[in-house]
Amino acid sequence: MTSFDRRNFCKSSIAFAGFGVASNFFMPSLSQARTLDLGSAKLESFSDGVMRLPIEMLFENVPTDERDQLLSEIGSAVDVISRPVNVNLLSTGSRKILFDAGSGKNFLSSLGQLPAVLEEASVDLAGITDVVFTHAHPDHIWGIIDDFDDLLMPNASYHISEAEWAFWDSEDALSSMPAGRENFAVGAKSRFDLLRDRINLFSAGAEIIPSVEAIDTSGHTPGHMAFAIHDKGQSVLIAGDSLTHPVISFKHPEWQNSSDMDTENAVKTRIRLLDRLTQDNFVLAATHLPAPGYGRVEKDGAAWRFIET
Repeated sequence: MTSFDRRNFCKSSIAFAGFGVASNFFMPSLSQARTLDLGSAKLESFSDGVMRLPIEMLFENVPTDERDQLLSEIGSAVDVISRPVNVNLLSTGSRKILFDAGSGKNFLSSLGQLPAVLEEASVDLAGITDVVFTHAHPDHIWGIIDDFDDLLMPNASYHISEAEWAFWDSEDALSSMPAGRENFAVGAKSRFDLLRDRINLFSAGAEIIPSVEAIDTSGHTPGHMAFAIHDKGQSVLIAGDSLTHPVISFKHPEWQNSSDMDTENAVKTRIRLLDRLTQDNFVLAATHLPAPGYGRVEKDGAAWRFIET
């Protein structure tokens, strides 16, 4: 097994800093959480920050003129895309379940706001009982540690798909990263090392926590999972990075996204997920859709549309 130490981590982080992105970020203001009443439970959306990414990082191999026209029509810049990072907290019975953990302070300067936002909302990090990961990218898993590399949620159980763990814990992870993203693998491995004694691995279809079902949404990463929350009031789907743009992901789910590790599988996943969202009338909760990331999905001819709630 390849050894990933702090020196390697720092070198790789510097490489990503040179990826041409960090200077485009801005700091969001802290805001109150948005709450969904699910009947016997509640779901809250908190912000870890906002990042602005060059469009070529996300939608490179698509019809450029059509892409730019679509973005212009919705009043969006054609060179950069602003992406919030929404993190959801489910309170049900005696359990407080965090879906993903933000990025912490070691990824990008505009992120890592989650601990302060949770503190502002009087959420006790020591009271988090479970942390459920959609996948192991930096803005979803790096935030489990504090400035001293100790776990921020020390009393929690942690859950990630078996396929996701197997990939990022392997020697193949580092060698398969594109230039400038080596720190994705280094950072995931360092977090995994802290979780080995308390991680729960699962497969698609498992009820990992009562009323929380794991759904295979691989493509963005090898073991990416969405989660269906079933309650007496309504059902919510935690989508992670399966759907990342409020128009393009729905109007053109067939457009390949450069941030997806398996672009062809990710396209199939988006279409399959959009079908389920409309047929089963889920509320959608997504990491990178406009804060708080909640909405409904409707058919729009041969495509779909996202309606914020």
